[in-house]
Amino acid sequence: MKKYFLILLLPILVSTGCKRNFLKINVSGIDLEISVIRFEQELFEMDLDSVPESSKELNSKYQHFLSLFSYVINIGDPDDPAFADFLMAFITNRINNESYIKSQEVFSDIGFLEKKLTLAFKHYKYFFPEKNTPEIYTFISGFNNSIIIDTNILGIGIDRYLGTDYEYYPSLGLPLYMRRNMYPGKIPSDCMHSWGSTEFQFGDVRNNVLNNIIYQGKLCYFVKAMMPNEPNHIIMGFSPEQYEWCTKNEKQMWSYLVENKLLFDTGQLTIRKLVGEGPFTNYFPKESPGRAAVWLGLQIVSKYMKNSPDKSLPELMNESDYQKILRISKYDPS
Repeated sequence: MKKYFLILLLPILVSTGCKRNFLKINVSGIDLEISVIRFEQELFEMDLDSVPESSKELNSKYQHFLSLFSYVINIGDPDDPAFADFLMAFITNRINNESYIKSQEVFSDIGFLEKKLTLAFKHYKYFFPEKNTPEIYTFISGFNNSIIIDTNILGIGIDRYLGTDYEYYPSLGLPLYMRRNMYPGKIPSDCMHSWGSTEFQFGDVRNNVLNNIIYQGKLCYFVKAMMPNEPNHIIMGFSPEQYEWCTKNEKQMWSYLVENKLLFDTGQLTIRKLVGEGPFTNYFPKESPGRAAVWLGLQIVSKYMKNSPDKSLPELMNESDYQKILRISKYDPS
């Protein structure tokens, strides 16, 4: 069971080398239609004179999601007698209100989102027919979270996708490298990466650089399988120039990790520097994108799958022997 996975922004890295035969998969016969629930509209359009009664109706209608939402914005248990007062404070907050108004401009029509998520989750059902697809909600998070996930629920904090130049983002201390991915077109790939990260968790006691970059590479491979037609640079969260930089500097990045004996480094700071978000990847030149080491992990996974033509996507996602993946991949960018 997934429990309260709260995800901010997770740039996703893909390569043209991970397409396999995913583009040829026909999912038109899969009976699935994603309809996104606009929770923020019900919340912010409620009559302020009847918030206590309306909050009870919300709790009855959206009990599971309301509990998760309340946890995200830190207003307590919906069954608490004081809950209505806390909810009132949230929806009457000036910045939250302005964000809601802006969100209704930016997301006046979410047909594009429903269409892309429907196609992505049709691919998910194709590869993983035994798994459930989530109910999907949009909400105002108070800028706390981009994507939240719990059992059979995926929530999208649309106030974190209002556009890279949204006026409140700089004042919140959000750096430019994060703001660059806070736009509507980034939502579908963020959703699938976040869903994949909760369905297929790390699962290895050896927590080192190599295992982390290959695990993240598996998630990238998963996202491309779910969204084969999505442009690579959008899925990655890179600019086109950053994407090109990685392809041109693959050998140099890998050589640096090998020569400096970083692959089997278990230091958490080292791991964060290589796979964590940032304006660039530590240990690499400042022209590199943040998490560029994960791009290397994807190349390893892509080679592994190329060398394992009978390997299915579920088998890949459930494989937690990351050194085995490296060995079979015969990865060598020299």
